[in-house]
Amino acid sequence: MDFSPTAAALPGIVAELGRVRVHGLLDLRTLELPVLHAASALHGANSPDRAGEIGPGDVEALLREAVGTLGGGNLQTAAAYTFGLTQGAREWAAQDRRRRAAEVFRVSTDRFRKHHEKLVLAETAEAVLRLCAAQRTADGGGTGAGSGAGNVNVNGAVRAASGSEQAGPPLGPLPLDLVLGGTKARITVHTGPIEFVTGVDILVSSENTYLEMSRTFRQTTSGALRRAAARQNAAGGILDDVLARELHDWLVRFAAPGLPVAPGTVVATSAGELATQGVRRIYHAATVTPRTDGGYDTTPAVVTKAVRQVFEEAAAERDGFAPPLASVCLPVLGAGRGGLAPAASLRAMLAAIGPALAERPFWDVHLAVRRPEVSRVVLDVLAEYGQQGPPS
Repeated sequence: MDFSPTAAALPGIVAELGRVRVHGLLDLRTLELPVLHAASALHGANSPDRAGEIGPGDVEALLREAVGTLGGGNLQTAAAYTFGLTQGAREWAAQDRRRRAAEVFRVSTDRFRKHHEKLVLAETAEAVLRLCAAQRTADGGGTGAGSGAGNVNVNGAVRAASGSEQAGPPLGPLPLDLVLGGTKARITVHTGPIEFVTGVDILVSSENTYLEMSRTFRQTTSGALRRAAARQNAAGGILDDVLARELHDWLVRFAAPGLPVAPGTVVATSAGELATQGVRRIYHAATVTPRTDGGYDTTPAVVTKAVRQVFEEAAAERDGFAPPLASVCLPVLGAGRGGLAPAASLRAMLAAIGPALAERPFWDVHLAVRRPEVSRVVLDVLAEYGQQGPPS
């Protein structure tokens, strides 16, 4: 079959990876996997070991390499167990592989099946696509949107990756070269939950002005980080609600529990169990003010202030760690229940990121965008800040 390494191929790859998860590596020779076979053919097109048609070994090799690019940490380990790639797991039944992968995240198998496993499949599919796009580029077949190798020119490949007519999410992580207020900057965009970002020193959570985190069952940045950082038992029960506990301790020491802090306030806590992913700090940015009707309010000015405070706090803490803090990942602040349009929120964030990088260019800045449709908006906005800077 014809195979093009674009975002439109993602749903097919995810579906076939789901079959591999169920049946395991031993059944690769009998499974119908046309998309993965075509991807394997493209990926190994120049391999001197290739002889004849694509076989199960080619698919397994592609899968192993894709999982190997997931950046280490819990995500990569869970993916290896999910597909039976770890030593001794090749013959395990699907339920045994799922149970072991769930243990990596210290959640129940049911919770893993409903949430983490879907992310494992999606992240592995994107890794497959990046490998194929990189091979297409090496073969002279174009830039390969979202190949993930080196920098991506914002006004070229990013526009292709964010095309509204394409199915599936944009590829990521995408490292983008921008010009912010005359300062050259690089921002890496991750399409997916921030709690799955690995190897970044500081993750930023959006909180309300009472610094009360979302419930752990809510699909918000605050709730997801709270859940991921908590110490849990084998059944997924929370033994230590690390982030909420440390936020409460901060309020007791420096403010007053039950009373709001100033919008834009940023409070640093430990990373809890997210330390296993290379995360060292969680910064809680008070960006939304609760209303009496249950909604929330914020403004672009508050978002800009919060991002400015994130970098000020990071600079103050930087040298207290060995090695020094060097990277930070932010969500699109205020664009969820805060009610801001994603484009307006991002522009408000860039208004603070530009000066922060002008003053301290060593920061490695990341954006995590949970929903694919918002990621497309983010990429469109960033395309305005290409090497020539934003339009006048």
